[in-house]
Amino acid sequence: MYEHHQTQPVNITDLARLVDCLDETAFATLAGVKLSTVDAWRKRGKGPDYILLGCNYLYPLEAIRKYIGTRMKVQTTTNAAQYVL
Repeated sequence: MYEHHQTQPVNITDLARLVDCLDETAFATLAGVKLSTVDAWRKRGKGPDYILLGCNYLYPLEAIRKYIGTRMKVQTTTNAAQYVL
């Protein structure tokens, strides 16, 4: 008897994770921006390094970590007494 196995549609997000990457939708979600912003970053040479594989943009996790590190803001404290006249 022939068994028919229903296959799940290919999900680029899951496939990207197999190679330690995020797809552009997942990266946009992480960055809290729209897909159009991620596209603009690529065109301007901003944002993390990426891979164009076929028609999919993949963002290696290591490149994302490096990019996040460049966005870090260092908190400094100032001594209010030095500003008192």
